[in-house]
Amino acid sequence: MSDLNLIAEYILNAMQAVVEAHDATENLKNSTNHRALDEFRGKMAELQEHLSKLKMVLDNEEAFAMDELVDALSRIFMGHQAEYRRTPRMSK
Repeated sequence: MSDLNLIAEYILNAMQAVVEAHDATENLKNSTNHRALDEFRGKMAELQEHLSKLKMVLDNEEAFAMDELVDALSRIFMGHQAEYRRTPRMSK
């Protein structure tokens, strides 16, 4: 899977986390109790994690795009991914 596919996956995951956090918020509004609060906190932590990953990629989108291009060229001409990257690999 390419970095661009993973970026799209990060976006979809963040969108799903927003929906789940919204549902947990509504649940907390309707029945305020410890279980609902814990669920809300958990969903907000998941959302924060997804948004942090997405922000890291978007803050460095030029570097990620360049590394993706270099990887593609390296695979074409040398048969393997480039050894050096300015950004961390999103997948092994």
